[in-house]
Amino acid sequence: MHDPRRVQRERQAKKLSEANKSNFMHNSTLHQYNQVRNQAKLEMCRELDKMPIGRIKLTKVFRRSTRLTQDEIEEETFRRNISSFCLFFRTRNWEMQYMREPDVMLKYSIALAWVIYMGLLTIQLLSKDARYHYWYIDGTTIILLTMLLIVSWYKKLWIMYMSDAEVSVPTSRLSGCLFNMSDVMQRNLFLRILIYFLIILSYCAVATMQVLGCSKDEDYEDSDPTVEDRLFCFHPWILTNCMTLVIGMSFLFTRIPFIIKVCLSTIITIVYAALVIFEFNHIYANSPSTNVNFNAKYSHILLMIITLGIFHLMERQTEFIAKVDYNWKRQLMKKQEDALITNDTIKVLLTNILPSHVADFYLSTQLQNQLYYEEYDNVAVMFASIKNFDTDKIGLRVLNEIICDFDDVLNKYAQCLRVEKIKVANWTYMAACGLDVSRSEQVNAPQMKFRNASLMPNGRRSRYDGGRTSDSDGIHRVPYGNGSNIALDLDLERGQYEGNVITSAPRTSNVGQQAGNSSNEVVLVMARFALDLMRAMRRFNAENMQTEYEGSTDYGMLRIGISHGRAMAGVVGISKPHYDIWGDPVNMASRMDSTGVPGQIQVTENTAIKLRGFNIQCNYRGMTFVKGRGNIPTYIIGTDSEYEFLPHRPSSPNTKKTS
Repeated sequence: MHDPRRVQRERQAKKLSEANKSNFMHNSTLHQYNQVRNQAKLEMCRELDKMPIGRIKLTKVFRRSTRLTQDEIEEETFRRNISSFCLFFRTRNWEMQYMREPDVMLKYSIALAWVIYMGLLTIQLLSKDARYHYWYIDGTTIILLTMLLIVSWYKKLWIMYMSDAEVSVPTSRLSGCLFNMSDVMQRNLFLRILIYFLIILSYCAVATMQVLGCSKDEDYEDSDPTVEDRLFCFHPWILTNCMTLVIGMSFLFTRIPFIIKVCLSTIITIVYAALVIFEFNHIYANSPSTNVNFNAKYSHILLMIITLGIFHLMERQTEFIAKVDYNWKRQLMKKQEDALITNDTIKVLLTNILPSHVADFYLSTQLQNQLYYEEYDNVAVMFASIKNFDTDKIGLRVLNEIICDFDDVLNKYAQCLRVEKIKVANWTYMAACGLDVSRSEQVNAPQMKFRNASLMPNGRRSRYDGGRTSDSDGIHRVPYGNGSNIALDLDLERGQYEGNVITSAPRTSNVGQQAGNSSNEVVLVMARFALDLMRAMRRFNAENMQTEYEGSTDYGMLRIGISHGRAMAGVVGISKPHYDIWGDPVNMASRMDSTGVPGQIQVTENTAIKLRGFNIQCNYRGMTFVKGRGNIPTYIIGTDSEYEFLPHRPSSPNTKKTS
């Protein structure tokens, strides 16, 4: 049986434990919050210390630091680039660009100016006799300010309430005119300065009307005027307060040169002080003073000077902040331009190293030690070797000139079936045709939702099955039978050269049956590219190598081998990426080159079948020993003296030629 006291003590201990746990969690959360707040406060203080508008540090005034941080160097550079008094950029181009920036706050300044003018006009009407009021001047000024107010706000109001996705500018003539005037008003510096002077002068005019008709010894029509009437032709403090409003308004316009605002407000203060001291001394001297022991007229002048000083300091700080912001904006734009140039440079370098579609994939994704490869059903590979050129005697300059000529030819094969340069090894130029992912995606489009689906690092295959007719790329071919007839011709030729008579049924080519003519175009394009390389090599030899090795007939000639078939392409490794291809056509094309004839293009039997389908002559060379394959039949593409294809001539079964 349980003891009730023990059970009660256990319950109390449990409640106390839960309370302590709750307090601990609360204290832990509060402690974390305080840490985050303190860290944010420290970061904010650091950022404020970096800003050139922060507090003045006396240690920097009396002690010159020998070791400056990067932020201090940038601050010193900025302060040296701006004048101390006028706050002008010492670089004139910077100042002009800063002032020519559009003033998006102009409409608000004009709206505030209109309200203040109405206030000054109301003060004038209440404090001055109507007979001294110049209605035509006030009416003209009100109309002018109202027109400026409407024009300055028209663009913003039209964009807010009238524009839509289809119409971005007004279509009517009047609306378009007002829209353009509003835009020009914000962007034109001289027009903004003109509006600024017009508004300040209108303020001065409405304030000056209060003293019109007053003089030092004013005579009234009344025979016995009182002293108060003689001394207070106008209310001095009302006029002084109006002038302080004018000074304040002269500093509130943005994107007006700071020196213009300071000079204009200083001139207004000086003129008003002269008016107080010399013209209406007796009126201001007998007006109420701010201090019993202080002359009343100097109270008016002191208020004007204090107002001028306060607004000057405020505007100076605002102008300095605006200049700092503009300087940071320029730095940001410079960094953005540098970043764009860097990105373009990286893209150019990457596209020179990798094919364009692979470069785009690497630029748009971030692969980390992941395998990237493509698999194609039909790729034509070419190896072209320059014969009898000695690097020690000729040097790399000649090789560079030749490869540059080959690259110029390569640039002509950048459409449809693109020829990709794989690499240059010693005096051998390697290229491939058919490494075009977009063509395979067009065939397999229902199975792929994204453009880069075949480029994913998981090794998804990218098949190159063609899928377009011969008319789409402008290649005109002469049809010659079918794959079985071409294979029969090759068997007949091989049998004739080897002294055998073919009596059995002709064997068919599985490759020719599986792939259509559109996929076979890679072989045709590669053969044409090989002929263009041979022409370029002949031009180079004719221009630069007339007297070299005159006794050698194959000096500087190209020996080319071509093969086609299934291949894989990709980028392996982490550093120094290189796009390469692997497969049987690569090995066979290399063997066709190494066992080939200078000045000729040697191809395999399957490649000869494809070329004969385009009415290109392929002459049986014989059985050639190929490393790893033994003796295999090889063929030489028939060309004339101008490196043009010769048409195919079908072999007759009755013709027999023994070797």
